[in-house]
Amino acid sequence: MDGFILALADEGDKLIKQIGPILKDLSTFLDKAVPDTKLTLKKYSDAKFEFLSYCLKVKELDDEEYEAAQYGTQLTRVMTGNYPYRVFLRCRHAAKLRFVKLRSDVLVKLQLLDNKRVQDVAFQLERLVASMYVYYRQCHNTLKPAAVFPIEVQLTIDSSPHVRDRPEEQGVEQ
Repeated sequence: MDGFILALADEGDKLIKQIGPILKDLSTFLDKAVPDTKLTLKKYSDAKFEFLSYCLKVKELDDEEYEAAQYGTQLTRVMTGNYPYRVFLRCRHAAKLRFVKLRSDVLVKLQLLDNKRVQDVAFQLERLVASMYVYYRQCHNTLKPAAVFPIEVQLTIDSSPHVRDRPEEQGVEQ
């Protein structure tokens, strides 16, 4: 019987050695690739918010100029060179370039992450299933010649409380 236990322990050790690299690869995917993509998405959303904020400010300034022209008044900032408007235009352009660059980065990272998920995760799960199959097959082959099943248990009347409580043994007939 000890030989069977040692053989099963050896098979378990082999399984653990095979599963280790699989778990390491999956852990790398979850601990490195996914958080990196999340960080890139956060940077993208911040750049998008910044770009849209500049667009809104430029639109407000345009509307203010249009409204002043409607009433026939001159804005002080327009008369002094319209410096704030030009600054916001430059900032909007810089934010747009940053936003477009991060958008392409996000698309590339999401595509790579999806490819890795489809290909590598499926491959690792196939390796896991194959390792488990080999493990269970070896355990089955190890236990097949063992004469431990079925386990025979002999119960005596004195050791079973259910048998003692039966009415016919207490001398009561029904």
